[in-house]
Amino acid sequence: MKRWVVAIVALVAGVGVSAALLVAVDPSRGLVNAWVAARDIANGTQLDSGSIVLAKVDPGNGQSLLFSEGDAPALMRLRTTHDLLAGQLIQRSDVAASNAAADVRLVYVPLKDAPPVVSGSKVDLLVIDGPPDRLVVEPFALKVQVYSAASGGLVLLVPSQDAGAFVYAAASMELTAVVAEPGAADGVEVPISTVQQAIDVASHP
Repeated sequence: MKRWVVAIVALVAGVGVSAALLVAVDPSRGLVNAWVAARDIANGTQLDSGSIVLAKVDPGNGQSLLFSEGDAPALMRLRTTHDLLAGQLIQRSDVAASNAAADVRLVYVPLKDAPPVVSGSKVDLLVIDGPPDRLVVEPFALKVQVYSAASGGLVLLVPSQDAGAFVYAAASMELTAVVAEPGAADGVEVPISTVQQAIDVASHP
């Protein structure tokens, strides 16, 4: 009788170890369903059901930048911001609203103390102007999409009609950036020109 008990315990333990090994070597662990380009897609193309397909991918630390299975309706209202290759993973920096200018440009903007961001992040750019005793901080551009982080600044995706303004700002203004979290509402930053204003705004409930 005891030998039967020992055999059963050993069998159960063996099954448990086998299950653990299967979990450990399961190559699909950590993979998520995300949308990729079903074919080569030209810049400015509005996506549809024939141009995207689901694929299992390893998102690493960039899952928030991808479009998951439930994002299909929103994704198919967007246009590409540059050419995509068949099989290319579609990230949020690869598309823009259909009513946005399709001819976007990449502009490098040097920033004071650039925040840590990743491709697809949105930032509000603020101008720091005036001498120390009459310093003014005011908005320059809100919810600008980041293409990539660069040494001492950011490469931003902007409509071509706005590119000149960003180049001018990059050359002549001291800019800093505030990161807008995904899904955040439009920025409501207001100009600040005195210590008291800064205190009043920061302490506002």
